[in-house]
Amino acid sequence: MGADFFERAGVVQTGAPVPLGIVDSASDLAHAGLDVERVHPAARRFLERTAELDVHIRSAWSPWFRPFWRGLLRPLFGALGQLFLPLREGTVRTRLVPLDAARDGRPGARGVVREYVGTGRTMQIIAYGTYQGPDAPYMSAALPLPLGNLAGLLRLDPIGQDDDGRLAVKLTTQAPSGGVWFATRWFALRVPLRETLSFWAPGMRAAPTDLDPTAVPGCVLVARHEQRLFGALVVAHDYWFFPSP
Repeated sequence: MGADFFERAGVVQTGAPVPLGIVDSASDLAHAGLDVERVHPAARRFLERTAELDVHIRSAWSPWFRPFWRGLLRPLFGALGQLFLPLREGTVRTRLVPLDAARDGRPGARGVVREYVGTGRTMQIIAYGTYQGPDAPYMSAALPLPLGNLAGLLRLDPIGQDDDGRLAVKLTTQAPSGGVWFATRWFALRVPLRETLSFWAPGMRAAPTDLDPTAVPGCVLVARHEQRLFGALVVAHDYWFFPSP
């Protein structure tokens, strides 16, 4: 795959403005259970102006999965230039490219490339769009892989608020139309993987006490990303977002 995948695949829309975020507006993900006007500005900044923020990641792999990840999967994904997630920690920079809707199939689709600061090595590449489910709009994320892509549908839901009524939120596949599939041009196979990314502004009481925003200078948003396979926790990534130089 690699950082230049979208260019090599010929799916970048030449001459189009570069998207600022993984969605144009948090309102694109609004539904009856979420008042997007109350979403904390720090979380909206991640959604709407994604490339403005670098992220420091610390990953805690479950003991039962860590040897499998370290010895087999991580080297394999490293060779692919896709899903090369940290074994322990790393700092990542993000850039976006506009995608040709005729090739992608989703209006307003954009490609996101995340690379490690310092080495320039590709962590992951994702094509983002939106999908209107029967219950709500969903974030549609597709990770290119050989022969197909890993496709996820995630709904934006509230998980708490601060003293001013501003909301902490999560992106989760654990919603009525959510889920993860391995999709090819011939078939789509549902994968027993569940993901939840929870976001809090520094100082929110509902944030996990071990997710200390002062651990990374300049932090403006913290998050925890849990991935579960057959219901068992595989990994928990802690994120500290801070303005990119």
